[in-house]
Amino acid sequence: MARWDLSGVIPHKRAISQALQALRTGELILYPTDTTYAIACAVSHRTAFNALCQLRGVHPEKSLFSLFLPSIGSIGQYALGVDTPTYRLLKRIWPGPYTIILRPGPAIPRHLWHRRTVGFRVTTHVIVQALLEGLGEPMVTASVPEGQIHAYAQRVAEFLDIGPILFQQTTVIDLSGGLGRMRVLRVGAGPIGELEPFLSLSESFQEA
Repeated sequence: MARWDLSGVIPHKRAISQALQALRTGELILYPTDTTYAIACAVSHRTAFNALCQLRGVHPEKSLFSLFLPSIGSIGQYALGVDTPTYRLLKRIWPGPYTIILRPGPAIPRHLWHRRTVGFRVTTHVIVQALLEGLGEPMVTASVPEGQIHAYAQRVAEFLDIGPILFQQTTVIDLSGGLGRMRVLRVGAGPIGELEPFLSLSESFQEA
């Protein structure tokens, strides 16, 4: 594991370059996001995805996985069912701490189709954006449990360390059945008030 101290300079060009090299060769990295530290792999690397599952202790067929996308506009390439009203909602809440569950599109590799839904995220976090821009494809991301950063750091190729950050969870919204069946599965850092203009279009709105 190579640890990079980024507390003084963000983004650190050499650190980003090394992290990108790890992602391109099918390795895992540990990096900061707008909500917590997370581990990631390139979406196209099945071996790396299996390693991520093993490290996180989850089964592909039982777990929802999330992808960081480079922009809101790229959602149409990777997800199905994004009609105009749904896209308006996404533009209202992204970039931000929201995970949106949708059906995977044809650009999503088959090793991520176990549950037939995928979570998507868009953020302006400078390190996440630098990685996505350099990689040229989405990253599969999984949060690191609170208090376990150093244990996880020992099992990845690169650790981009910006020091302590407040552990938060994203707000999770299920739009896999369309905007008319929107469900809020988890209330987290993303304000629910942003959804109010769309509630009249929803048949079922649940907080959990």
